[in-house]
Amino acid sequence: MRLIGQAERALELMVARAKARVAFGGPLAEKGSVRDAIARSRVEIDQARLLVLHAAHRIDTAGAKKARREIAMIKVVAPVMALAVIDRAIQVHGGAGVSQDTFLARAWAQARTLRLADGPDEVHLESVARLEIGRDGA
Repeated sequence: MRLIGQAERALELMVARAKARVAFGGPLAEKGSVRDAIARSRVEIDQARLLVLHAAHRIDTAGAKKARREIAMIKVVAPVMALAVIDRAIQVHGGAGVSQDTFLARAWAQARTLRLADGPDEVHLESVARLEIGRDGA
């Protein structure tokens, strides 16, 4: 959930920067690549949010043991999504994105650390594969 919040904040900063920064004869918000970055970020944040809600619902209704697959999936999806969104925001900010003037550099480092702190992606993906292969009716 924290990563979704950080990604939302990064997207807000990206949009604000795109509206305010003028380059190449117009606001960055009018540039196709920046608009693409904003749109992709919104899609990815909402995808991750829905997966978190699904995992939470599964935990509430079936218990954490039965929600292992969903929990493992979100442990991969949320950090990868946050890194991508934060990285796009850094790109739109240029040099300011990696400075201490915004929270972006710190947020990127935190998101990257989470991809390791709770186990590397490969461990969670292995869990998802094992659980998927062992599903009844598969």
